[in-house]
Amino acid sequence: MSTARGPRDRRTSRAGSRPTGPARRTPARPGGRSRPASTTTQRQAPVHVRRLLTLGVLLVVMALVLAPALSGYLRQRADIGALHQEIAAEEEEIAALEQELARWDDKDYVEQQARERLRFVKEGETAFTVIDDTGSDYTEALPGMAPVSDDVIADSPWYGQVWESVTIANEGLPETMEP
Repeated sequence: MSTARGPRDRRTSRAGSRPTGPARRTPARPGGRSRPASTTTQRQAPVHVRRLLTLGVLLVVMALVLAPALSGYLRQRADIGALHQEIAAEEEEIAALEQELARWDDKDYVEQQARERLRFVKEGETAFTVIDDTGSDYTEALPGMAPVSDDVIADSPWYGQVWESVTIANEGLPETMEP
């Protein structure tokens, strides 16, 4: 059944979805009273404000989620940088040790080290050790020193010589200092 619509009923908004003008009715309130048209519609924020608020909330949530991961990443990058520096220092030390090891292949270097460190001498050479560099001549034994026979020291093995030097050094100590 078709009914003819009057001029009031055909008025619609531009989108064509809602009637406008006086034909628009407000919903009835319980109790039979109706509200005025201006108070029934809720005032909504413009679309751009809602979008900005949504974007702000999303940015805050993303910051809260990404902050721990980003701080962990930065801390790990700092650790990696420190480890690279440590590796470079270790590589320099390895290169120095390899260079020193290569020097020990030279017979002249080995002989020099044996003379300096171990006080070795070649057969027929005489070694001198300066005990007191003040220039004083000591022809007699110092106080507390026991005279040592060169024959006893020369004929004994190295450990006997060490033990003899310990006993000679111990003889000069007063009785209160002896162990």
